[in-house]
Amino acid sequence: MPRIPAFVFAVALGNLLVPLNSTMIVVALPLIGHDLGADRVTLAWLITSYLIAMASLQPIAGRLGDRFGRRRLMLGALVYFIVASVGCALAPNLLVLVLFRLQQAIAAAAVVPNSLALLRGSSVEGKAGAYFGISGATTSIGAAAGPLIGGLLSAIDWRLIFLVNLPLAGLALAVAWRSLPAGDPPRKTAHADVTGAVALGVLLSLAAWTLTEAGSSAPVLTVGLLGAVAIGAIAFVRYESRHADPALPPFLFTIRAFTGANLTIALSNLALYGTFLAVPVILAGSGPDATIRGGIAISAQSVAMILLSPVSGALVDRFGARWPTTLGGLLIAIGLAILAFSGRASDFGVLLICLPITGAGVALTFPATRIAALDAVPARYAALASGVTSSSRYFGGMIGALVAGLALVEVTEATAARLFLILAASGVAAAFVGSRLPARVVLNSDPELGAPAL
Repeated sequence: MPRIPAFVFAVALGNLLVPLNSTMIVVALPLIGHDLGADRVTLAWLITSYLIAMASLQPIAGRLGDRFGRRRLMLGALVYFIVASVGCALAPNLLVLVLFRLQQAIAAAAVVPNSLALLRGSSVEGKAGAYFGISGATTSIGAAAGPLIGGLLSAIDWRLIFLVNLPLAGLALAVAWRSLPAGDPPRKTAHADVTGAVALGVLLSLAAWTLTEAGSSAPVLTVGLLGAVAIGAIAFVRYESRHADPALPPFLFTIRAFTGANLTIALSNLALYGTFLAVPVILAGSGPDATIRGGIAISAQSVAMILLSPVSGALVDRFGARWPTTLGGLLIAIGLAILAFSGRASDFGVLLICLPITGAGVALTFPATRIAALDAVPARYAALASGVTSSSRYFGGMIGALVAGLALVEVTEATAARLFLILAASGVAAAFVGSRLPARVVLNSDPELGAPAL
């Protein structure tokens, strides 16, 4: 086992908190509703508000880190996360709990992009892939362990699922304080684009809310919201193109590798989260132990992701981002295509074979696409780029959840096969886009260098 530098451990701990708090609360919702007198629809906002905030605020938080200092923003965000977690644990009613839950998401949205940008700037040459792979593995661990930890703690008292953040975030803060470098100096070359930052947050929040509600809202309302998002996006790009120091520089999306990496991230997470949500639904009517078998099958997929993420990062160091991403997309497609064409999507044994293959594919794409996106842009935009890649993951997951919900209105072997075929096509698309990524990544440190624009 190679020695893990302290700054990598600090980033990994910070990235562990985010998915852990995304999944840990799910199993505690019935107990929270009973104690605070809330119905299921209202309780859903504890999940929805966190996801929307994470999807919409990470690019803004990354831009603030690029401008005012990434280390400073990450340390402040960890402190804020601790305060928000205490507020959640002490909340006397659901409204206060939702408000502090939103503060948790705001803090987490600042931790992820700035910690990854600092990881990029601190990575020893030839080790960046391994370090990003370790960070990716802890993200998978947090997502997989969340329901188990949440179930154990909520059996004692659901408020413990928030208090458990204190030692974890405290340790991350202590290690980060001692080990993280200052990073690039703050940049104040122009007036901050406050209007653009607010507009970006509103636009992405509207897009995220539209995706989360699309399956249950009236089609006319959904189409209207999508139209509003499209019009807002056009107006936003025009405004940002004229600003001296924009919140989200449009030129970044003219960089082929950056756009391709983000598209690949979204496509692979579409397949991943579509599968996460589909498997329990498909197994629901297969017997009294359906919940246990669904958990085991999904855990098998998560274990493959956890074990292979550090390995895939090392492959990026050795071979670049292109072929690990391409292979990863193909593995996603192969695992899901077997489920689609076998006609036995609800067979537990088939799931145990196919889901680890899909998990291995996601593990191969995750570090490679993150590094490719960061390598493609000028170093002074590193935190912003990390925020965009994280948002791409969330939006891909939301689309996957929407696709699964629409496809499984009626659960049969035929509808399950069609869903897995759609998700497999997403894996093929991820492989194709990934095959266009640069063969090598260098994570340049020159603040003005980046991949050539189209």
